[in-house]
Amino acid sequence: MNFWFQPPYPDPKPPFERTGAGDAFSSTTVAALALGNDLPTALSWGAINSMSVVQQIGAQKGLLTRPQIEKYLEDAPPDFRAKQLK
Repeated sequence: MNFWFQPPYPDPKPPFERTGAGDAFSSTTVAALALGNDLPTALSWGAINSMSVVQQIGAQKGLLTRPQIEKYLEDAPPDFRAKQLK
């Protein structure tokens, strides 16, 4: 069995409201996998969308588009990568 750790994407400001963070993470991870991305990339996508959702009120405001997620990933700090745990 494999286990992975995905660090959170650095928040631009403190989270405003956490509703929808888990839904955003899981649905975006699944969408990234369905688009053919590998698991580490998909986990990163999920963390980025989750970070964005907690900056707004509710579960839908703050959801990012694919190009927005890809831009955040491009600009991510070097240590923002999923790591396989042993």
